[in-house]
Amino acid sequence: MKKYCIILLLLPFLNSCTSDQERTKSLVNVFLVDAPADIDALWVEVLGVDLQTAAFGDNANGESQYFPYEAGNKRVDIAQLVGDQELLIGRGEVNSGTLQRLTLRLGAEKYVMKNDVRTDLTLNSEQEEGLSIDVDFTLRPGISHDIYIDFDILNSLMQNGTSDFTFSPKLRAFSKANTGEITGVLRPTGQNAYLYAVQQRDSISTGVNFRGSGGFRFKGLEGTYTVFVIPKDNSFLADTIRTVIVQSQQTTDLGNITLRPRE
Repeated sequence: MKKYCIILLLLPFLNSCTSDQERTKSLVNVFLVDAPADIDALWVEVLGVDLQTAAFGDNANGESQYFPYEAGNKRVDIAQLVGDQELLIGRGEVNSGTLQRLTLRLGAEKYVMKNDVRTDLTLNSEQEEGLSIDVDFTLRPGISHDIYIDFDILNSLMQNGTSDFTFSPKLRAFSKANTGEITGVLRPTGQNAYLYAVQQRDSISTGVNFRGSGGFRFKGLEGTYTVFVIPKDNSFLADTIRTVIVQSQQTTDLGNITLRPRE
């Protein structure tokens, strides 16, 4: 009876500890997406991602936590991660507070395919340690946060001659909670194009799901943009859509964009 009474007395304390722990942790999902380029494929070996976080009001004392990419085959063609395609590369709980830095860890295998020719890629010694992005995202306790790493292939690869490339990865990161999207459909079906959402000097690119409906999607936007559509088929004219307003956690749908043939 005495032991039973002690257990009853401890129950509120144990429940309080569990609740306090839940209130200091945040679940983070890290996704990899891509901006397209004029290549067939860009294969990299994804090992995982480091997250550096700091407690609220204590930005000087950040701590890092590593989340491995759990797939058995770690080779990823990031050129396919356009439109609605995204890849979950890390998931887990971190201390709530401020997310200060993301570091993408890549393995040794990296190569580009263009016109059926493979070219192996190298990074400089600093980038071999990891590709880091400084951020300032609030991680609130008890909820799930979707964080995206956007790999800009177009500005990451510089072609030297016919089959040589310089590889200098350009990445940006955004939080789904703080940004919105632009969607639309390119017509006629089967056409492909480069699409750019430009805000002052910042430019975000995306691709068209030309194997399916022709749909496209820009992610990680907020504010007012001008959308440029550059067809890959020179028999069609380029198009411009101005004053496209994007709000946080909302999608701005441009509907059908019909390419006009050259006369």
